[in-house]
Amino acid sequence: MMKFIKIFGIFILLNLAAWLGTHYYLSRHQAEILVVVDTSFALKPQFSAMEDWIENLATTTRYKQITIGTDKALLGDLSTIKAKSSIFRTAFGRMSETDLGRYSNSAASKKILLSDGSIQPKGWTVIKFP
Repeated sequence: MMKFIKIFGIFILLNLAAWLGTHYYLSRHQAEILVVVDTSFALKPQFSAMEDWIENLATTTRYKQITIGTDKALLGDLSTIKAKSSIFRTAFGRMSETDLGRYSNSAASKKILLSDGSIQPKGWTVIKFP
């Protein structure tokens, strides 16, 4: 019986060390997700739904750094933005695929565009809002 307890104790310690090591590594080496919001005037009624989507992404995504931008400008790390509603402070014009050119040099492992689906840029995951 004592041998079983020792083996079980070693097993528990190895699992704990593996979990802690993984957590430490992933906390220090976070992958970047770039989320760009289409702030066209036509999408203004969808801004609250987009804000909810971003909040949901932030709460369900672990070990990822979320960078936020709009079709007008790069805003930065989501965790440093005090009021998420400030993402939607400007609503004018119409977004085009050339507006995404400022993000072409992004090192993000995943690029997400929150839009109406009118454009489908290569290399981007488009989340359509009606």
